[in-house]
Amino acid sequence: MVDRDSWTPPPTPTRQHQSRVPGAMGGSLLLDLPQYAPLKAELAAFIHQPGPLAVEIGFDHGITLLDHARCFPTWRWLGVEIREKQVLAVRPNAPDNCLPLRLDARTLLSCGLLHQRVDRVDVRFPTPALNGRHLLWTPAFVADLATCLRPGGVVTIATDVPALARLIEGLFAGWKSVAAPPRGAALSRRERVCRRDGVAVWWGSFGLG
Repeated sequence: MVDRDSWTPPPTPTRQHQSRVPGAMGGSLLLDLPQYAPLKAELAAFIHQPGPLAVEIGFDHGITLLDHARCFPTWRWLGVEIREKQVLAVRPNAPDNCLPLRLDARTLLSCGLLHQRVDRVDVRFPTPALNGRHLLWTPAFVADLATCLRPGGVVTIATDVPALARLIEGLFAGWKSVAAPPRGAALSRRERVCRRDGVAVWWGSFGLG
């Protein structure tokens, strides 16, 4: 278990190959592997459909992902999660405008398929990394977010980890604070726990300046 009050960001190792992005399942090399060609094709077909595109990173049990897909049916909702068990549980319940995938967000944002195609990114209560190789919030990741967003796109983040909130605020210092996009009524599992226990939650919504 991570002590959320005392957590501090781990050192991030220097990349040996700048063109390679670290991540689960092979990182940026994943979508170039022949065995993942069906996944890449499914992802590309979903991304190229008409209508605004939202991405939820680390959807866990899929509570907010599925709720948003049902509440906002004119949007496409792409969810990425690295835990296979969660993805297999959520997929049968996903409506046609929702695609849950087992994929590392760093791989997704760096692969080029999302270039200026995303209108909204939600990251709700990301797990604090203890190993720098697993740390999501880095300057490179935020730069990839900027590349993927359309003009007017919004990134919304929630965390109950004070040091993570400070890290994220620093990484988005060059962005502008914007109004949070609309959301459904469903609360994620972690958000319910925070409300129950009276844990303070930091929310940030950012757009490119």
